[in-house]
Amino acid sequence: MLIDKYLPAYQFNEFHSVELNGFVDDIYQKMLQCDFSNSSLIKLLFRIRGMSKEVYSIEHLTKMGFIKLDEEPGKEILFGMVTDNPMFNTCRSNVSSKEFMQKDDDGIIKAVINFKLHDKSNSQHIISTETRVWCGGKQLKSQFKKYWFFVKPFSQLIRRSMLKQMKQQILNSTTEPVCTP
Repeated sequence: MLIDKYLPAYQFNEFHSVELNGFVDDIYQKMLQCDFSNSSLIKLLFRIRGMSKEVYSIEHLTKMGFIKLDEEPGKEILFGMVTDNPMFNTCRSNVSSKEFMQKDDDGIIKAVINFKLHDKSNSQHIISTETRVWCGGKQLKSQFKKYWFFVKPFSQLIRRSMLKQMKQQILNSTTEPVCTP
């Protein structure tokens, strides 16, 4: 997994997944193109967290300071950010993928988020998202821990809502009836 390559060690994380049952073509591409702009919940939660509410798809995460670190087409896409602020108010979006992996000083926090497609069979698919955060020093870790205590429930709602939107839009986009076991 790309997420293991870029951030194998971390102190904080969350993982969510949703299962799709049915014969659906090109799920990965549909997952990337999923439109979150109609979700009032996602817009509200982004506003509460002080983030851009202009995140209409996975690839719009770059508007929030994330950089696209890597992609394994058809399977996984990974975004990351580097910051020195435990509330993610200032992010360095000008680091390369290589620099992201190499940075490890006490004054930074690194965060990654992936979206992954796993095919269990021709008719069973799992879309998952994982967020990992690594804090370089004890002081940043302590500060981030306080921030995470308040933010994690909103983060979980955002991720779950994104996955729910993906599932609905992917299943609605299929031209053939979806057979669910």
